[in-house]
Amino acid sequence: MKVILTKDVAKLGKSGEMKTVADGFATNFLIPQGVAVPAAGGAYRAWQHDIASREDKRKREREEAEIAATRIGSTTLTMGVKVGDGGKLYGSITAKDIADALGRRGIEVDRHKIELDEPLKALGTYKVAIKVLSGMTPEVTIVVEPKG
Repeated sequence: MKVILTKDVAKLGKSGEMKTVADGFATNFLIPQGVAVPAAGGAYRAWQHDIASREDKRKREREEAEIAATRIGSTTLTMGVKVGDGGKLYGSITAKDIADALGRRGIEVDRHKIELDEPLKALGTYKVAIKVLSGMTPEVTIVVEPKG
């Protein structure tokens, strides 16, 4: 029996895929659990339409990510911070600070996508990778300098 998965099923497939499974598996497990629907009539046509629209959406997201990656890669952020004796910073620069600074430049980035192992606690120039899309991680240049 052919079914269209509505949720990811371990060892079978991901949501949106069409699979051929045993009749008993489909009628006794997949369909009652709500993880699949029979691939017949309207469901099959809707599935074909869904594949086309999902591909368009994926293409659009990739184009937007490439534009964002280009903007991020060409950006240099200058962060002015208070410095104490011996060049030590009061506080540190975190992923949230970097996300806020990028936001002020019109580049919206989720702070969880900024690959910063630990906060920046010293003066200098740093390269920080930002995960935009899988396989696309441009680096933003951050210059930490004394304020004033």
